[in-house]
Order: sequence, then structure tokens, then C-alpha cells
Amino acid sequence: MAPVRSSLTIAEVEVKQLITPKMTKYTAEYMLAQVEDKIDSTDPTLEALKLYPIPELRTDVSNYGQWEHALAFHLRYYGLMDLVYYMKNEYPAGFGCDDFNTAVHWHRWQHHCLHAYSIIYSQAANVIEEGCLLFNWSPTDHCPHDLFKTIQEYSPL
Repeated sequence: MAPVRSSLTIAEVEVKQLITPKMTKYTAEYMLAQVEDKIDSTDPTLEALKLYPIPELRTDVSNYGQWEHALAFHLRYYGLMDLVYYMKNEYPAGFGCDDFNTAVHWHRWQHHCLHAYSIIYSQAANVIEEGCLLFNWSPTDHCPHDLFKTIQEYSPL
């Protein structure tokens, strides 16, 4: 039997690959790998972070766009972007120890969550401490995804 030939040219296939979004399954191990890959390659002097500081989020959130843009830069720098933005797409209740291959991976994941949480919290403290956030958010969770989403949805009364 002769092989079936595609009617698409190589150029058409390349264009299709460029415009077709790649669906990524954000598993616990995938996101941990994203963070671990970035950690090894970060600048030990943190020069990039010093040159582009995150502004303090104002309580009226009038500088939200500027704040989020700088925050995204810092999260990307550390490989924490997927963790904050997508961690609850596949696991709405959050990741548990059973979602990782080893207990060591689970502990590393918790450490990275706390790191992301601290980055977000550090420059949104005015909004958080003045009680401006929604009432269903619990600061004891230390979930960076929940903290970011709550700030994102916040609008002054």
C-alpha cells in the first residue's frame, strides 16, 4: 500500500504549527521542572531584578498594569510564572504530595510556592494589610495563585 501524502506543503505545515496553540498540561511535575530549569540559570547577582523593580501596588490599584507587568518579569525570571498563573487549571484544590514523584519534589514545590507568594506579597502589602482584598481569601494558605487571583479581581469599594 502506498503512503498517504498530505495535501499541505512544508511551508503550510510550519505556519500551522506557529499559529496552532500548543496545549500544555500543567502537571505538578511539569511545573516543578519549569522552576528547577530557571533556578540553575539565574544571575547570582540578581542584577536584572535590581534594574526592574516591582512598584508597590497602590490601594486604589491605579498602577495595577505597571505592577503586574513588573511582577510577571520577576516571576518569569525565577521560572515561577506557570506556578502562579496556571497551577490550579489541572488541580483546582491545589497540588498534594501524591501529585509528585517523590517527597523531595513535593518539598521543593512548597518552597517555590512560598517564594512566589513572597514576591507577590512584597509589593502588594498595602492592599493586603489594609484589608482591601476579598473576604474569601485566607492569608494562611500561602498559595501564590490564590493571592494573585484575589488581587487581580480586587476593585476598590
